[in-house]
This record gives sequence, structure tokens and C-alpha cells, in this order.
Amino acid sequence: MEPAVAGVVTAVRAVVEGVFADVAALRQGVEALFERAGAPVVRDDLAELYPSLTAPLRTPGGPAKGAGFVAAPHVLADAPWWLEWWIREPSGEPSRLIVDVDPDGEHFYDYTTLPWYRDPARTGLRNVTGPYVDYLCTDEYTLTFTESVRSGGRFLGVVGTDVDVDRFEVTVLPSLRAVPGAATLINAHGRVIASNSPHRSGGSLVRDVDVAEMWAAGDPRLIPCGNFPIGLLLVP
Repeated sequence: MEPAVAGVVTAVRAVVEGVFADVAALRQGVEALFERAGAPVVRDDLAELYPSLTAPLRTPGGPAKGAGFVAAPHVLADAPWWLEWWIREPSGEPSRLIVDVDPDGEHFYDYTTLPWYRDPARTGLRNVTGPYVDYLCTDEYTLTFTESVRSGGRFLGVVGTDVDVDRFEVTVLPSLRAVPGAATLINAHGRVIASNSPHRSGGSLVRDVDVAEMWAAGDPRLIPCGNFPIGLLLVP
């Protein structure tokens, strides 16, 4: 691997693994709560998770702008659907995200259909969703990092953090610009996260090559950046 390309992989891996370290801490906290519980867990029990769920939002200069736990349906005894999700306000203080979790509600938010929940629930693997416009929270391009939570073989839900794409891009762009040819970070579906090419803007889809086939075939022009669905595409 060329040194400049290796530099991109190293930079991306450092950022992503740092985010997933926060996600792992969230997972451990939720698992511990359910394992300690001598009775069915209810919404009020989640209050003890507040310090850990909001810790990524309180890190000075940290990349997270949202973090929390999203319960699997009927895991909580008094709330068939529930998001214990916090966002960082402009003041820097966390506030809980309020959404309609009533299946009969007019604006019911069925999070089980969304890839940041659905994919880790199905695979048990760490997941990166996006970039996508987060209309629910910030109206900004976002990457959502999630991981499934399980206890005793039971799926409890997912934990995760939201990261602003601009913040992610600022961190990795210097290494991308050091690559002499075109270099583009993409997700598993070929959506652009960051690029050194003005022809590939963040959030757009790569359409001139078959990204799915490249992932499946182990094409050397698409280099995995780690044990997560982000790759470095070396195609003009």
C-alpha cells in the first residue's frame, strides 16, 4: 500500500475507532443495567444511564452531536417503543430528543425500519449509516455509528452516536489531499463521505463504477479502512 493511501486509512481508522470506543462504552452501560435489574426494566430505570449516554456530547471538541440508546420493541415494560437519545444544543448542554413512539400516532417514528437500527440488529456487527440529512435532529449531513446491545442472548436494542460529516471531513481531508490521484471515502452503498476530487461531493452516490461488486470482489481499487463499512475508492 502506498504511503499516502496508508495515511488515509490510518486517519480514518483513528477517527472511527475513537467514535466506536464511545459507542462501546454506551453498550456496556446498557448491558450492565439490564443484567443488574431484578425486575423488568422501565423508562425511569434509564435515568441512571444519563451520565454515560451524554458523555460523548460533553467531550470538549468531540465529534458527537447526538448519542443514546434505542430500545427494541417491548424490551421496556412500560414503553413498547422508546428512544433514550440525547442531542447537543448550541449551548453545549444535552437535551433529550422527543419523537412520537406511539404506533397509533399520526407521526409515529418506526425506527426499526431504518438502517442504523435494522442493520446492526440483523448482523450483530458495528454499523456506519450515512452520510444522510438528519431531518429529525439537525438538518445537517450526518454519520450515525451504531452497535447492537444484547444480554443473555436477548436483543435489547442499539446504542450509537451521531457525528457531523463536516467535522469528520475536516479530520480526514489532509490525508486525502496527500494522495496524488483521485481518492474518495465511501460507505458500503457507495455514498461519498469525503473526497479530494471536486467532482465527488459529500452525500452523493458513486455511479460510474459498481461499488457493490467492488466490495464483493475485493477489488484493489476499493480499500477497506477497517472492520467497519467505510472504504477508500481509488477511481478517477
